[in-house]
Amino acid sequence: MKHSDYSMKNMMIAAFMAFSLTACTNQFAYNTLPFWIDYYLSDYVDMTSSQQQQLDKDLEVFHSWHRQVELPKIQALLKQVKQDTASPLSYSKIGEYHQQVNETILASLVGLTPPLANLIRSLSDEQVEHWLQTLKDNIDEGVQKANEGTTDDQVMRRQTRLVERMEVWVDAVSDKQQLQLTEMASYQIEMRPVFYDIRDRLLEELTAILLHRNEPDIEQRINDYFSRLVHFQSDEYQSDMAIYLARRYELLQRLDRHLSDKQRQVLRDKLASYVDDINDVLQ
Repeated sequence: MKHSDYSMKNMMIAAFMAFSLTACTNQFAYNTLPFWIDYYLSDYVDMTSSQQQQLDKDLEVFHSWHRQVELPKIQALLKQVKQDTASPLSYSKIGEYHQQVNETILASLVGLTPPLANLIRSLSDEQVEHWLQTLKDNIDEGVQKANEGTTDDQVMRRQTRLVERMEVWVDAVSDKQQLQLTEMASYQIEMRPVFYDIRDRLLEELTAILLHRNEPDIEQRINDYFSRLVHFQSDEYQSDMAIYLARRYELLQRLDRHLSDKQRQVLRDKLASYVDDINDVLQ
């Protein structure tokens, strides 16, 4: 997760939130959510005892709120996806679900804003410097790894990861689907210059938040940053991202249409199991 090519998931905030949302489908992981958020955060900030105590209290409040408010919404979304995936999805429905997932992630991130704002306000200059340097090192490492080998090598590595992700949901991927995922990997490699530039601008925004952490509007600035992070927004690259998403939706539609009956059933069974897992957490 730390070495994602373009989506900034190698940045601390998105990394632990991505884990947090994934953990919603696992009872043990979700019940220990504050620990895992703290665990990821500790890679970037060596907190004092008072900072740690305050963060622990704030994360418990966040966890209680998330369980009561956001987790039922996530469960409802999973139920709806299970129902709709009984047959192939339309192009517009794929785009709609993409936006719904983004908004679900954003809602959880905004819930984390108060704990993060409290922590960020308390940071020393040395802690901020360490945080930013660790982010830079992780990004540089990720870029170096992503750019290793020829373009064909990079496409194949990306395709392998896409196949592995799809196999989580459908168990096995056909030869035709592997070719479609190679096509998607190629699109993503082609878009790297745009992705990297957007990522760098988001990093600049986060840097400004950390450096100007005592300004009174910090919570609003964090929320605005989260929105641009989740939607991967850039005024300069609006048309480029619109084209990319259109190609992505069309390819996802083709992948969906080529699911076998067995694959579709595996997908729906997994969604149902996640809904059941959330039931256990909510009880």
